Amino acid sequence: MKSKLKNLLLTAILISFMSCSTTIDKSKIVGSWYFVDYTNKPYSKTELETFEKEIKNSPEGWIKHFNYKFDKNNTYEYKIYNALTKKGTYSTNNKQDLIFLFDKIQSKNDTLKVEYLDDKFLQVKICSSETERIAIYYKTEYKFPKVEVSITK
Repeated sequence: MKSKLKNLLLTAILISFMSCSTTIDKSKIVGSWYFVDYTNKPYSKTELETFEKEIKNSPEGWIKHFNYKFDKNNTYEYKIYNALTKKGTYSTNNKQDLIFLFDKIQSKNDTLKVEYLDDKFLQVKICSSETERIAIYYKTEYKFPKVEVSITK
């Protein structure tokens, strides 16, 4: 009986230690994140390193005009083709790896479940969405080339 109790206690301690060690450092969220792709499951670190090489070789082919910008003062903006579509405040829940977005433009709230976060990639699932897809964002200060418009008569 004592050995079973001891094993249960050790297992509980190990599980709680492992769950604490996987908590994501949300201070890494600060920055400008550009959308690059959707996936059905999070990419591994190795897959992301390969993906980053592809992005760096052809940024215009991968980086899309959709981006989140998270600031240190817990404000965020979401732009599509440089048009501000969402703006508000955000907060985080480190235990559940959630980012809560409080949009002041549309008076609506969204929740992002962080599947992976490091200094280059952010993989999130939108909890309010009906799909199970994970959006992959890449941290960069990439500047898109200006679009030239020609008028023909």
